[in-house]
Amino acid sequence: MAKFDYEKPVPFVCVNCHQKIIGIRDINGLTKVKCPHCGTVTISRVMSRRHVSLDVYAPEGQTIMQ
Repeated sequence: MAKFDYEKPVPFVCVNCHQKIIGIRDINGLTKVKCPHCGTVTISRVMSRRHVSLDVYAPEGQTIMQ
């Protein structure tokens, strides 16, 4: 897993509603973001220099709109 020296703001685009949002990446490379518009939770993990894992969770009672 990648390690970073400091926390950093990371811009995202919500994959559900396509709104711009900003999350904070911690020193372990983990970013958790909840979209204020649609409520979708996105979790991003920096696995290595060229590999980022992205998990998307729809709000309770809804499905991902794609």
